[in-house]
Amino acid sequence: MSARSVSVRAPRERPPWLETLVGQGLALVIAFLIAVAIGSLIVVLYGENPLTVYGAILRFAFRDPTSVGTVLAIATPLIFSALAVAVCFKAGLFNIGVEGQFLVAMVTASWAALALEFLPGVTHMMAVLLAAILGGMVYAAIPAVLKVTTGAHEVVTTIMLNGVALSIVSYALNGPLKYRDAPPGQNVDLRTDIFEESALVPQIGHLFDVGDSANLSLLFPLALVAAVLLWLLIRKMRLGYEARAVGSSAGSARAGGIAIGSVQIKLFLVSGALAGLTGMQQVLVERAALVQNYEAQLGFTGIAVAFLGQNNPIGIVFAAVLWAILSRGETGLQIETEVPREFVIILQSILILTVVVVYQIAKRRLARRQLQRAGAEEGSAQDASTPGDVDRPETPERMSEVD
Repeated sequence: MSARSVSVRAPRERPPWLETLVGQGLALVIAFLIAVAIGSLIVVLYGENPLTVYGAILRFAFRDPTSVGTVLAIATPLIFSALAVAVCFKAGLFNIGVEGQFLVAMVTASWAALALEFLPGVTHMMAVLLAAILGGMVYAAIPAVLKVTTGAHEVVTTIMLNGVALSIVSYALNGPLKYRDAPPGQNVDLRTDIFEESALVPQIGHLFDVGDSANLSLLFPLALVAAVLLWLLIRKMRLGYEARAVGSSAGSARAGGIAIGSVQIKLFLVSGALAGLTGMQQVLVERAALVQNYEAQLGFTGIAVAFLGQNNPIGIVFAAVLWAILSRGETGLQIETEVPREFVIILQSILILTVVVVYQIAKRRLARRQLQRAGAEEGSAQDASTPGDVDRPETPERMSEVD
């Protein structure tokens, strides 16, 4: 046996997709167990039983169908927000402006809901959603164009535009969109007029025995569809390939003929469209109006959820649901235990850290196995090209001895 044939030992063969799936799944389980263990230690130091604390979180999230529906409703805007962040991450772009983009989209959607009341039936709702998408896209195009034309960093421009978006919402509520139907002699919180029923997104909770208080609407399946479409865009389409190439090495992508500026603008527009749908849960489902005390910080929470889901559109869906379970469990902690609600925030932070660290370790192990397999295949190919003792031609001396 030649020394070459034993120089490299290939790891056990598995389909690449199966190896990646198993590796990432194990990484997620290990990260979750580590986070639970660290959280249990914190609970013990606080003087509570970890089983009681985690039990309260799970019971409050899954005690009945309405609770489950509430969890999914909480997860809906987080999915849109995290997808908006992740699509830019693929090209090495850091879109912190999802917060401002969804605020502007709420203004444009509210305008469409009030100004297009003459549209019949479902067309009114579709026009409102389209207005939200366009509002997010237009506001996302600003930092994209600035980056491509002037080189202004998207982190700086998007942070500044977030502040501008707050002023836009304030101006709209105090000016053109201010309510007009306040009852005489009564004070009403600053808001727009209540939208017509045709502008609202229908609820689907009754189809699954979920109460209306859960606010589970068509936006949740729309978020799932958006995640699948984004996965297809990233993995199967040209724009996704170009985005991954730019994210891996902008110089190599430019040398390969990819128009980096065009890719960056397109990704920002896709991100803005997804960001525009982030605020529709509260505007078109929960409130039926744009109110002054709207739920903010959804854009920044989306960054955390994107990290937790490792910027994978399918992983983001599960990460958003897990985040919603913990958020829903805050109330359970206050009712059934003495642990403060801040414990949930700590647990969410620990989850992000452990997932990022463990996933990086898993990626390195998978990369090492792929290098070993490639080396083994190269060694096998060289062995096949080198003739053995049987195939080696006889030397002249050997032939003369035979004669």
